[in-house]
Amino acid sequence: MRYGNNALQVDADIVLVPRHPNDSAETFELVDAYRSTLNEWLTWIESTYTVGDVRRYAHFAESQFERHISFDYAIRWQRAMAGGIGLHNLDVAGRSAHVGYWLGPPFVGRGIMSRAVSALTDHAFGTLALNRLEIRCVVENSRSRAVAERLGYRQEGVLREAYLLHGRFRDIALYAMTASDWPAVREPLPR
Repeated sequence: MRYGNNALQVDADIVLVPRHPNDSAETFELVDAYRSTLNEWLTWIESTYTVGDVRRYAHFAESQFERHISFDYAIRWQRAMAGGIGLHNLDVAGRSAHVGYWLGPPFVGRGIMSRAVSALTDHAFGTLALNRLEIRCVVENSRSRAVAERLGYRQEGVLREAYLLHGRFRDIALYAMTASDWPAVREPLPR
């Protein structure tokens, strides 16, 4: 299966594919099947109730990608829709962005997200010439934090009550990586 020039081939099993409206039904199926689990940490689940909701977002994401404002990818594992990852809050002048990610429960525990974040970090510091990436996640979200820590992102602090999640302000753990630090901590991706 071909995914186009902007797809990032992570390894034989994983490819990051720019978000596209044609993937909306498959994405919605994954979200809808695991709605309660995903909703624990993701606010957008509450406003995603139809394939049309996903399609509208995909059109928006595609437009942002084309204009180099943000880069949102579907994570495909062995061709199946597994989740999403992206570079958001892109600051071109400051050469920085935030990395966000989510994974459907059937795909957790396989190293998919660590490999995907590593590949996106390579792309951000290489092709996109960014200098700083941040990962922000709710302090209690141990799985998301583990990805950042496993890849050598440094925790720089906690942003108190910085994220409104289900009517309650939550503390956010702030992790960062710089282009100069990445070569020393980056591990080669398994093939």
